[in-house]
Amino acid sequence: GAGAAPALGWRFGAVVLDPPRAALRAAIAARFARMLAEGAVEEVRALLALGLDPSLPAMRAHGVREIAAALRGTISLEEAERRTVLATGQYAKRQATWLRHHLIAEGQEGSLIIANKRAYEQFSESILPKIRGFICSVVDAAQHDVYQ
Repeated sequence: GAGAAPALGWRFGAVVLDPPRAALRAAIAARFARMLAEGAVEEVRALLALGLDPSLPAMRAHGVREIAAALRGTISLEEAERRTVLATGQYAKRQATWLRHHLIAEGQEGSLIIANKRAYEQFSESILPKIRGFICSVVDAAQHDVYQ
């Protein structure tokens, strides 16, 4: 239609990895625990010492506000961790919802791959053949041999 982008001569496809919610929540919690163990509190302390504008992206990163509150003594570090993990999980859910509704351009192919694996590592390893199969299915037959 009018105002539509010109055709590029390429076919696009999308692969969305949608791990089970419990696995995603566990991965978020483990990641933040690692961040704390690897110096996140000291990093936030250093950011605060710079007196940066709270609206800057670095000051709005997941966990910065919560750790800052713990450093001020208004909440415990455990509460900061709980709030950060919860907020990060909510953010991931919003991202997944947005992707489901906006990722695929009108008329393009897409595939939502869902794996009901319990362990995150099993999910990552088991999904690779499905991703490769999807990608190969949308590549032109003449180009398919290049990717074998």
